[in-house]
Amino acid sequence: MNTFVASFERAAGGLRGLAGYLRPTPAKLLALAVLGWIAHWLQSHGDVLQLFWRWLPALLQGFAVNIWIGLVSVVLASLLGLLLGALQVSPRPLLARPARLFTLFFRNAPWLVVIFFIMYLIPFEVEWGGEYYQIPDWIKVAVGLSLTASGYAAEVVRGGIQSVPMAQWEAAASLGLDRRQILRKVVLPQALRSMLPAWMNLYCTVTMATALASLLGIEDLMTTMQLRLAAESRPELLLPGYLFVFLVFFFYIYPISRASKALERKWSLHD
Repeated sequence: MNTFVASFERAAGGLRGLAGYLRPTPAKLLALAVLGWIAHWLQSHGDVLQLFWRWLPALLQGFAVNIWIGLVSVVLASLLGLLLGALQVSPRPLLARPARLFTLFFRNAPWLVVIFFIMYLIPFEVEWGGEYYQIPDWIKVAVGLSLTASGYAAEVVRGGIQSVPMAQWEAAASLGLDRRQILRKVVLPQALRSMLPAWMNLYCTVTMATALASLLGIEDLMTTMQLRLAAESRPELLLPGYLFVFLVFFFYIYPISRASKALERKWSLHD
């Protein structure tokens, strides 16, 4: 009898969850309206799907450039942010104050302005051992994005470090560890759990910002789409073309964003 009641309660709970999921909300109604408009538009412009299908390999190759720039930018920003975040919690003002100023400056700097500044700051090519080596533009974009993102990464690191109870610091210090050893062996391993969801969100933000690379002529997804649209000379393709770019970014970033929220909820329940 108890088993039957438990099964019934689970089924009822599942139905309530399904009813809640099917309950109309403004966001769901808007999404349905957009999908309906897309379906109607494609029905009256059947050749667009065939055209986009032919473009798909080149478009995905361009999006791979966005992903690569985003990954490189986040790695560089994480390394710099780790250093800045650790310096911000330093008891030495000569170390903490410059780190806070650097973080504050780049957190409030426009992404595009920083990218253009780095583009003109880094030379077109460098000489090494009598040979000239060209510096690709995507590296300059990655450096520009990483500088701006490092300000946010530093805040993530600082928040993660400060989330570790002071008792952990005191216990490690009582064992004879110095501050650097405490950070490396005790604090950072514990802070990583609270930092990971924020880092995933930072990666999503940086990946979306890689679309700015198209303004510098880098053949990413946006540039590839613009070149294909210009070659066709069909104004009616502009809206679906940019909608396609939006959907590619959305379907790549949305699962990562949802995963970060799931991790955050899971770990907050375990704390």
